Amino acid sequence: MRTSTESSSAVVGLLTAVAIVLTACSGENSPTPASTSAAPSTPGTSTASASTPNTAAVFDPCTALTPEFLTAHQWNARTPTPKQDSTGSFQLKGCSYVAQSAYTFRVQTTNGTLDQVREKFPTATELTIGGRNALRYEARPDVPGGCTVNINMKSGSLYILVDDPRGLHPRKLSPCDNVTEIAEAVVPLIPQGS
Repeated sequence: MRTSTESSSAVVGLLTAVAIVLTACSGENSPTPASTSAAPSTPGTSTASASTPNTAAVFDPCTALTPEFLTAHQWNARTPTPKQDSTGSFQLKGCSYVAQSAYTFRVQTTNGTLDQVREKFPTATELTIGGRNALRYEARPDVPGGCTVNINMKSGSLYILVDDPRGLHPRKLSPCDNVTEIAEAVVPLIPQGS
């Protein structure tokens, strides 16, 4: 009788240990989806699409522009600042950066399409950057030092803004040349299908 009880206790103990291990494992995995959903996602992307196997198509500028990438381009003066803005029906999400030479730039995803950008800025210059259609424009020509590029993406566009009113670029690039150079470096980071 005692042997049977000891065996039963051992089985119950073993099952309890297995249950604890399984609970611990599921607890370790639970922060992963939370941290994935907490990261900025492309506007217009539903949470259902974030859980599908095609998660590589989501582009998050704040994580894609790694510290190593920023250092290699001398864009690492300060820690990037998350930025989420809205202008009319445009939603923008990404980060703001300060380059070592003290000009600033933003890299954000937006639900604004190139057609919508063209409507708002009819004099925008058409470009091709990394095989993607793009538009470059000065949103406020009356305020010198700023230039923007929107690059075509599946769910809208990638918005890159340079703000250099004091002309601090170390090679004296104009803001529009600078924003184009930044775009050419960032576009290869965008996953296929984005």
